[in-house]
Amino acid sequence: MKKMLLPAALLLSAAGAGYVALQNATSQPKLASLMPGGALLYLEAPDFGNLLRDWDASKFKADWLQSANYAVYSRSNLFTKLEELYQQYGAAAGFLPDLKGVIELAGKESALALYEVRDVEFLYVSRIADGDLMKSRLWAVREKFEQRQAGGVSFYLRADPASKRIVAFAFAKGYLLIATRDDLVARALELMNGSGNPSTASDRWYHDAVEAAPNRGELRLVMNLESIVKSVYFRSYWVQRNTSLVRQYWAAVADVKRSGGNIVENRVFLRAPDSVGPAPTAASSAAISSLVALVPPDAGLYRASYAGDPAEVAALIVQRLAGPQPQIAREWRDAPAAVSADLRAGTEADLETHIDEQPLPPDAGNAEALAAARTLADKVIGHAHLLVQSSAPPVGPFVQLHTAMVLDGSEEWDARVVRNALALVAGRLWTTSQLGAGWLTETLGRHSVEHLDGLGTLAFAVQGRLLFLSNDPALLASLLDRIGTSGTAGSLAYAAGFRHLRERANYERIMKALDFSRPAQYSGIIMYDVSGGLPTFFSGNIASLSHVLSKLSEIRMSEEQTGAATLQTVVYQMAP
Repeated sequence: MKKMLLPAALLLSAAGAGYVALQNATSQPKLASLMPGGALLYLEAPDFGNLLRDWDASKFKADWLQSANYAVYSRSNLFTKLEELYQQYGAAAGFLPDLKGVIELAGKESALALYEVRDVEFLYVSRIADGDLMKSRLWAVREKFEQRQAGGVSFYLRADPASKRIVAFAFAKGYLLIATRDDLVARALELMNGSGNPSTASDRWYHDAVEAAPNRGELRLVMNLESIVKSVYFRSYWVQRNTSLVRQYWAAVADVKRSGGNIVENRVFLRAPDSVGPAPTAASSAAISSLVALVPPDAGLYRASYAGDPAEVAALIVQRLAGPQPQIAREWRDAPAAVSADLRAGTEADLETHIDEQPLPPDAGNAEALAAARTLADKVIGHAHLLVQSSAPPVGPFVQLHTAMVLDGSEEWDARVVRNALALVAGRLWTTSQLGAGWLTETLGRHSVEHLDGLGTLAFAVQGRLLFLSNDPALLASLLDRIGTSGTAGSLAYAAGFRHLRERANYERIMKALDFSRPAQYSGIIMYDVSGGLPTFFSGNIASLSHVLSKLSEIRMSEEQTGAATLQTVVYQMAP
């Protein structure tokens, strides 16, 4: 009997401990419910301290702080402004917290809500043990702070007389609260005390975004995009410069986690009710999945997407496959001529002009080539297309960039129509009167292809509703060999990938060529001009970032459309 009572007692004890743990877990409030409403961004982590310690010990951090990329960033206008704010808030707090000091205040479950972009006004909440807080530098200087009350709890407040910056903090019910405004701490304490005031958790942008992404990662960022894009400071400093695209969405959430040595990021964007865009169909989603399966394993970059704009597809054919061949031009060292006062420098319409993309020469038959390519692009609309690019080892001083496209048409392709269209495209760009734009047939492996006998290289093959185009026979053959490969499951609206490890060396060679007059010298992994000046932009700044990320083998991205939500998954695959 006693032998039977012992296991029963152990089971009851375990059940009781589990019940207590469950009650404690469910009694812990969501940190978003402690944040006052009206935030622009909300960042949370189940174990913020562990993430910071991992980052502090990582080779990525050490390499980046020594890189030319960081050297340039540390001289940027954005960094200067953030450094000024850091000094001002440090003066208000009575000390400048370094990363070690931040780790001291990083407990387990933690969150930060950003309320204003210009002055970086935020509230930070972290569940931290009493003993850990007592050891922190913030707690050691609390005597320098003025005490106030909110929600029946005392909190500490200190201001910097010079900058008028404020730092406020409180510790209540096992939570540390730090803010750059005293009202944020006061309102948070009232929420903690059970007031019915609006909180971040009750804001619609947060509620709807989180509901669409139930699986929280190691780091979660929830975005109030509708309010963010209204900030002039966001538009000024947002590095992507795609505010018009961001404006299509009113809320978003991104979750990042580490899985199997890789980093996986899951994003959900909620489309604004008044935004309209091309809607991929079930047929086009299946086509995108099938096209991704055609990508050769040694390709450097690929992109499969819904074909909603025929002009975009036509431009890809002309620019990536049959564009004018690079020419060696004279290196001009003279100062540019003065602009006539009668000429206007630009208008408001120029704000949307891409200044980082070289336009095709207006006298190269570009309009006629685009019109010819449009006859092919029109047959793809509503379906999908694939772009594949790979760099080849340099032959002489140049790195070869090979490109292929696969167009999924609405019907089977007519080889005669394809020949006529491509002959017009190549004829307008390669020759003055379409000389040398005849077609030859050859066999690549087990596939029959046709290619032009002109100065450039342009080949195609027809496989039912799939049209294969390429300026490199080997790349074309690689795609053709993968016909019949099963596609991935899911309804894809977009898929892309970049194999960084494969392309690193060739891309760096290209970057050195772009910085043609200034060879770089190395100091650690910082690359400076031999003149001792700032790092060169391509072969110094950008190439150094590639060195920092040398363990990043490949980036893959996929996108799905589900009702009013856009779902994206990004996988950062690390080399062993």
